[in-house]
Amino acid sequence: MAVLNVTPTVCRSWGEITKAFDAFPVPKLSWDAEGEVERETWIFRGERTKYRYPLQPSVEREADGTRLGWNALEAEMLAEFQKKARMHISPDHLPQMEDKLSWLALAQHHGVPTRLLDFTYSPYVGLYFALRNRTRQEKERPPEVWAIDQAALFQVGVKFSQDADAEVRRAEAKPKPPGVPTRFFNPAYFATQQDILHMEGEYSTNLLAKGLDPDPIRRGVFNKDGLVLSALPPVENRRLSSQQGTFLFNAAESLTFRKSLSKMMRGRNGWYRRFEFVEDALVDAEARLFQMNINDLSLFPDIEGVAGYVRQNARLLWGENA
Repeated sequence: MAVLNVTPTVCRSWGEITKAFDAFPVPKLSWDAEGEVERETWIFRGERTKYRYPLQPSVEREADGTRLGWNALEAEMLAEFQKKARMHISPDHLPQMEDKLSWLALAQHHGVPTRLLDFTYSPYVGLYFALRNRTRQEKERPPEVWAIDQAALFQVGVKFSQDADAEVRRAEAKPKPPGVPTRFFNPAYFATQQDILHMEGEYSTNLLAKGLDPDPIRRGVFNKDGLVLSALPPVENRRLSSQQGTFLFNAAESLTFRKSLSKMMRGRNGWYRRFEFVEDALVDAEARLFQMNINDLSLFPDIEGVAGYVRQNARLLWGENA
């Protein structure tokens, strides 16, 4: 089984940070020789210290002190949030009841623990969140940025989901339904590029729905093999958009996020990286990110962001390192 303990790349200066981050390819979609969509995308997550909660969603931490598993606890809290949120949030800003992903995103946005783990398409935004609001105690240990190959994750996720679909078909003793071939979007279907993108979007939506609420057969497959999926709600909020954000979530309800990801990606190499930063490299990192317009105001486009920006600007102008 793959274990998430690859030796991190240690960055000792701002120059080493930019060299490491700029080596990642920019997000790209293209067509391969068989006419299928080919991705090249990495996503990033900052951790304020590598010993804190590495790749652990908030609902798992919350479940540690309860008699419920994380999936049952999430279901209870989400149902309670859905009942009461409509009294405090305009109906125009509430998702449809069946849109579980958007409800989870909304709940997490307001502080409810969920399975969603925040990532961003920008390594520099990931670094910002690794440095933001670090306590004195946290500063005694180096922060980290995790990088995950989202395209590799998607490819494995599709295969595992198809394996689960096959288990369902065998259990129901029905022939394989037409529609999505094993190598979906085969040119033999004579689909246009617009058709292919539309079909892929629908397939991704179905994949996420099966991962969020698997039936008993799929649940058994996911728990055995692990499954972590990347997701965006149908309608993004302002913060998620400003942060170039996306989510990863665990579909294996009997596993932790880390165990599910490890099972899923076992035997595969090069799909994730870790970066660790010594304090000398971070002396002026916040100021450099501020120059790049990565600050509280740009990432939190609301009154909370305004207040954070004011505090941050004063600290950078008048702080000891200014």
